[in-house]
Amino acid sequence: MKRGSRLDELFTLLFMLLFIGVVVSFFVTEKGNPTYLILGGVAVLLRVAQYIMRFF
Repeated sequence: MKRGSRLDELFTLLFMLLFIGVVVSFFVTEKGNPTYLILGGVAVLLRVAQYIMRFF
């Protein structure tokens, strides 16, 4: 995947949306709810997959 390609931009957009979801769920959910951790983990995995696809 080349930098700036449509798939690269899609992955970046999904990462940003997930990150916004992390911030919102951190402040909205109650203390014992790990929703923001799950969303954050998915966002990080998406970003790592993007970098792997970009370099290999």
